[in-house]
Amino acid sequence: MRKFLAGLGAAALLATLAAPASQAQDIFDGGRVGGGSSQLISTGSSIPGNELPEVGFKVDLNEYAGKWYQVAALPQPYSLQCASDTTAEYAALDDSTVSVRNSCGTFFGPSVIEGTASVRSDASLRVNFPDVPFQDPDGPTNYRVTYLDEGYSLAIVGDPNRNSGFVLSRTPNLSAGRWSEVRSIVESRGWWSCSFLTVPMAEGRKDVAPLCAL
Repeated sequence: MRKFLAGLGAAALLATLAAPASQAQDIFDGGRVGGGSSQLISTGSSIPGNELPEVGFKVDLNEYAGKWYQVAALPQPYSLQCASDTTAEYAALDDSTVSVRNSCGTFFGPSVIEGTASVRSDASLRVNFPDVPFQDPDGPTNYRVTYLDEGYSLAIVGDPNRNSGFVLSRTPNLSAGRWSEVRSIVESRGWWSCSFLTVPMAEGRKDVAPLCAL
């Protein structure tokens, strides 16, 4: 298992090092974007007033419900076991609570975790997983929708400090134009696009590549 996790970490590092030469200065600068700082795993920003912004309208929980494919994300320690086909499924339980079911493919079979999310504002929630220890259901917001298209087919979410970031799509396969749009949105929200890595999908991209290289 230790060798397996080390291999995944090495793959993520190699993917980031494959970023275009135009991003070289960002790498040596620590990936500064808009006064913030990002690395392979974003350190986020704790500067008051510089939080990840919410999308500019109230998210309709019923429209947002359903299956999403996580086509790209900031690498997180808790998801190192995931090798491909990461998805999130949501269902509105009431006006302020959403059920959450995250799954992914590993070399040992499917991995699934279930929890709930409590609405905190028009586009922010607190997600908790009962099987994960030391979680506080009353803790701060850890899931904020910062971009959502009109058709509820593409969403970009993260925590307020940008320590996490996820690109969610209703389909596992994005066109080149769509990837370019995603990169622009990610950068406009204060992340370093090279720190986002694509997630291999059976019906989409098969590689792990930095978003800035697409």
